[in-house]
Amino acid sequence: MKILKYKKTRNNEYLITTDKENYKLYDDIIIKNGLLLKKEVSEKEMQKIVNENNLLKAYYESLKFLSIKLRTEKEIATYLKKKEYNSKEIEYALDRLSRDGYLNHQIYIEAYIHDMLNLYLVGEAKIQKDLITLGFREEEIAPYLAKIEHNIYLDKINKYITKKLKANKKSENEFKRKTLNELINKGFNKNDVLSFLDKLEIPINEEEVKKIITRLALKYNRKYDLNTTKLKIRNYLYTKGYSNIDIDKYL
Repeated sequence: MKILKYKKTRNNEYLITTDKENYKLYDDIIIKNGLLLKKEVSEKEMQKIVNENNLLKAYYESLKFLSIKLRTEKEIATYLKKKEYNSKEIEYALDRLSRDGYLNHQIYIEAYIHDMLNLYLVGEAKIQKDLITLGFREEEIAPYLAKIEHNIYLDKINKYITKKLKANKKSENEFKRKTLNELINKGFNKNDVLSFLDKLEIPINEEEVKKIITRLALKYNRKYDLNTTKLKIRNYLYTKGYSNIDIDKYL
């Protein structure tokens, strides 16, 4: 095929017009293959050049993706796959990124842990799980997590419980159960959470109990006699963590 003209576009790319097809190639690829000195090129050679250009394109696409924030190999591979790059192109991009120092595991893990501890309410287990999901090995993560002072997690637990208490309308048992589950789901150690919850003594919120009983009494009294209504209310209160409530007093 005959090369008719070159036209510079953007991102260091040129549109090459031939008598059969147009191609967009990086200037690096054009120079490397000496296309400027050629007036004609075979289809087989051009396909080889296009394949080489795609490798470089995958690399540059990865750099652009990395410019937004730090990424792991797994994140970049997933991104390139969505962009419909093939396995060879993805492998080339990742290998070159690694050689050029853009895939530094230490920097990523340290930055990730720093951000999670400073921006989010998370415990060690959640941080570890997320990093494993991002493609890191457990033994690779462990040394960095070991550097974190345990008091940081305890302080987070204490602040969370204190904040929840201020708006609490639940019974003591229900508050403790729900708070424990929430903090465990956020990655905090169960024993650490219990060390705070076990010390709590939450008085019964009489106004809240009155509201519950009044609402249920109005609901059940239409269908049942007084004794059945009391029984259903009492059972409901038990499920919400209340015990030894003098229902007759409120009714």
